[in-house]
Amino acid sequence: MEQQHAINGSSALDSLIASAGKLTSGGIRDDIVGGIYAVSASICREAVTYRDRSKLKSTHKLDQIVTSKIWGFPIMLAILGAVFWITIAGANYPSGWLASLFGFIEGYLTAGFQAVGAPAWLHGVLVLGLYRGTSWVISVMLPPMAIFFPVFALLENFGYLPRVAFNMDRLFKKSGGHGKQALTMSMGFGCNAAAILSTRIIESPRERMLAILTNNFVPCNGRWPTLILLASLFMAGGA
Repeated sequence: MEQQHAINGSSALDSLIASAGKLTSGGIRDDIVGGIYAVSASICREAVTYRDRSKLKSTHKLDQIVTSKIWGFPIMLAILGAVFWITIAGANYPSGWLASLFGFIEGYLTAGFQAVGAPAWLHGVLVLGLYRGTSWVISVMLPPMAIFFPVFALLENFGYLPRVAFNMDRLFKKSGGHGKQALTMSMGFGCNAAAILSTRIIESPRERMLAILTNNFVPCNGRWPTLILLASLFMAGGA
């Protein structure tokens, strides 16, 4: 009897050690997530019927490629790099056109202020300050946003963005974040205000707050001219 108690105590101790090992290695979280997905899969098998299972098989084959450990990251970097290249290269022409148009209008505004004899400070505040500042912001920010967000929406409609979040989830978990933060940070290159609003897709309040705080380090279109100006000033001053 004492030997049986000793054996039971030893097995309980081994189970406790194994549970502690799971707790320290994150195994409990993986077990919980795996259980949630198993229950979801069983519910789907009972409630969902597929008319054409060939499409489901093609989706699984596509997942094996775009979420694989070998090809997932190169494909992701290539697609996002192409999106950024299209945005930057395609926005140069409309930005130049808008800047020329606003400059043309500014010339007429300046001539009108001079014709009515307006003081220089009023011309400086309204034309050189308010109008020129607004026109520069519009010409710099509007074309990239008009290209980036539709292309980003196309990736979402094709179902690729959830796969990006899946690929990045393990890396972001190491820093306490969520894989969906990769999507909000990518959107931050278009506009940080939209990126902050998009953090609502993250369920955990702690991970959502972390995404909001770290998204501020992503330079959007409005910050690029300021960052370039400051960098040139500091570099010129250091030289």
